[in-house]
Amino acid sequence: MCVQLNNNWWQWWTTDGLPLERAYNTNTHINFKNNMGWHMGGTVGQIGKTYDDRAARGGPAVRQDLYVSPWLSINGDDRKAIVPYFNANYFESSDKRNWSWNVGPEIDSKAMGRFSSALSFNWSHNVQDNQWYGNFNDAAGRHYTFAHLDQHTTSLTARLNYTFTPNVSLQTYAQPFVSKGTYTNVRQLSATPRADNYDDRYAPYINPSVTTNPGGFNFKAFQSNVVFRWEYKPASTLFLVWNQGRQGFGGAEGTKAFQGDVRDLFVLHPANTFLVKMSYWLNR
Repeated sequence: MCVQLNNNWWQWWTTDGLPLERAYNTNTHINFKNNMGWHMGGTVGQIGKTYDDRAARGGPAVRQDLYVSPWLSINGDDRKAIVPYFNANYFESSDKRNWSWNVGPEIDSKAMGRFSSALSFNWSHNVQDNQWYGNFNDAAGRHYTFAHLDQHTTSLTARLNYTFTPNVSLQTYAQPFVSKGTYTNVRQLSATPRADNYDDRYAPYINPSVTTNPGGFNFKAFQSNVVFRWEYKPASTLFLVWNQGRQGFGGAEGTKAFQGDVRDLFVLHPANTFLVKMSYWLNR
């Protein structure tokens, strides 16, 4: 068994000396005799008073709160025909006003020395209470607005590879991706965006055209690649590539599950790209 530990500290500032981050990070990596691995760690960040000078997209810097972010990764024995993987992480800040989690299992397989595949899923749920929403101008001046965002993201990634001979192979990749969320509680930066108290950094924004129905989004995309490789002579190779992409966007989260959003993707018009690449080795 092999155990590795590391501890890290980082911090940075603007050129004017405004502190942007102070964080402590620790990680543990354990590799067992059966070739399985256990990896975990975490970060405690925004230690002390730190600020985000980009949160308001050109507006004043905003005070940040302490966050914690643990993570875990487990891998199986990659010498075997079936190899499982599992990854997860969590984030929490501002008395749990802001939090997120992400889970990503994966299964890799190998067969006959010619075929290999990988199938991975990824689910995440992100709640951001101070998500930048937009900057608006009126007679009273410029308003830097933020909203509560509740967002779900799901993706599936599949890879299939087959080696016909040492000189001929086929590689395929496909990924449907869906990210959707809803905005609520739009407000603006207050006159004290650097206040220690979270609620004192924001103030009501009275603009019914913005706050009555903040809306949301439903972004979905599909990407696929097929690559045929032929090494027709040593160091000289021909590649045939087919790429297909589809994507759609809606101004509301919608009520469909991941499967329904993916079905909608295949109604959309695809963008197809075909490429041919050939290399020839000049032996001098």
